[in-house]
Amino acid sequence: MPNVLGDSENYVEANPMQTPAAIVPEWYLLPFYAILRSIPNKLVGVIAMFAAILVLLMLPMLDTSKLRGMTFKPFTKLVFWFFIANFLALMVLGAKHVESPYIELGQICTFLYFAWFFLLLPAISIFENVMPSLRYSQPKGSSSKPLL
Repeated sequence: MPNVLGDSENYVEANPMQTPAAIVPEWYLLPFYAILRSIPNKLVGVIAMFAAILVLLMLPMLDTSKLRGMTFKPFTKLVFWFFIANFLALMVLGAKHVESPYIELGQICTFLYFAWFFLLLPAISIFENVMPSLRYSQPKGSSSKPLL
């Protein structure tokens, strides 16, 4: 079933005298298409779309955590699933028509997409780097037992 995620408009015979009602890219490009459409300025939308793809390549540099896996990072796991939900929402919004509620939802999801990379991920990395030192630090005047 290779065409299960394809659009039915792709199987209509081409007619140079009629423009299709909705032009929809393939399913794996829908989130980036939603980012492109959510920004009113065309140049900024194209830059944001390519930045959304390139920021995925910068992910190893943006994660400043001491641990590289997510096995012992519960907050990163939670925020990762938030990112996946936002990515799927962008995928659904990329297939919708350009109408009033979908434009605003696309703008919110675009902001959350970039906020995950530039705000949430570094903040959680710093928080999870500090957490082990807080666990084993001892308050003044206490015994030699750990806090927890």
